[in-house]
Amino acid sequence: MKRLILIISVISLCFVLFSCSKKDNKELAEQEFKLSENASLNLEIKKLEESIKAVQTDVEKADIYTKIAVINSEKGDVNSLIKSATEAIKYQPNQYMSHYLLGKSYITTGRLNDAVSELEISISIKSNFAPAYFELGNAHYKKYSYPGAKENYRKAVKLDKDLIDAYNNLGVISTITGDLADAEKNLKQCLAINPDYAKAYKNLGILYDTKMKKNSEAISNYNKYLSLRPDCPERGLVKLWIAALGG
Repeated sequence: MKRLILIISVISLCFVLFSCSKKDNKELAEQEFKLSENASLNLEIKKLEESIKAVQTDVEKADIYTKIAVINSEKGDVNSLIKSATEAIKYQPNQYMSHYLLGKSYITTGRLNDAVSELEISISIKSNFAPAYFELGNAHYKKYSYPGAKENYRKAVKLDKDLIDAYNNLGVISTITGDLADAEKNLKQCLAINPDYAKAYKNLGILYDTKMKKNSEAISNYNKYLSLRPDCPERGLVKLWIAALGG
């Protein structure tokens, strides 16, 4: 029972899987690279901000603020992203990318209704923009609106057949809702796109373990996940699941 509770608690975390570093020097190298990368991005932002002074039209200003928002998204600076994307929309309301970036950032900050609104605006402006459907699916998922999430993930993969995270998330939701054949199909589609996509092996393991009672398949997928993510923070937990299944 305890193992099942632990597994269920992890299902809701299947969207994002973090890796941890083996060595302190690796962490230091990554930190130094990130600092260097951010310094370069900050310089690019500064140049763009300076260029705004020379432009004449609102459309040009909106384009520059959108470029700044994209860079802030790369940096992971949510507050600056929101500010720059809002400025872009102020000058040009039909900036689909800025509405998309706002929606994506609102998911991060928990403003889910605002996220849905911004993403729907983005889609109304550019109806074939797959990332907006994907993020709209994420917003609905976090609102526990699984039908809405599925609908938008399906639209995303219809527009971009290689959007692997959307297939993964479809598999997660179908596992939760008991649509097991659909869950297995979508998770296997991830592996058809990328055989080294670790998330899908973990999620297939959970599906086979907790829902389909296919122990050998569960063990195989858990082991494959650990081989691809040997430093994952939940390694000990997954090994407990394997042991409980007799692996």
